[in-house]
Amino acid sequence: MARLANVLLVEDDPTSRRLMAMLLSDMGYAVTSAASGDEAMRYIYSEESCDIVLTDVVMPGMSGLEFANRTRDARPGLPLLLVTGNPDGMQAALDAGALPLPKPISRTRLAGILDDALGPSTGDANN
Repeated sequence: MARLANVLLVEDDPTSRRLMAMLLSDMGYAVTSAASGDEAMRYIYSEESCDIVLTDVVMPGMSGLEFANRTRDARPGLPLLLVTGNPDGMQAALDAGALPLPKPISRTRLAGILDDALGPSTGDANN
């Protein structure tokens, strides 16, 4: 049996954060949620396990792009997914060394990009 992947979810909107956490949990992932880049950085610098980060690009304070750059410095090689509804955000995510995840997010698209980043069968038992 595959191990459960740990996802750090960074989203400033409480409703979006709750819905995304529920979706990820339903897909079989362990989820830690953070409401800001600063809160997420405390997690990144902790000893807690993290297999992948999913963050919104547009957040007050520290943007998802700044968070991605700081995370790459703190945990090199950690896969990063940047959620964006802006076509320019897609290229910005790639420039930051992250995988872009365009809005709207579907379960199928999310599963595909998580499989690409982590390898199949680390999360969704239905794959």
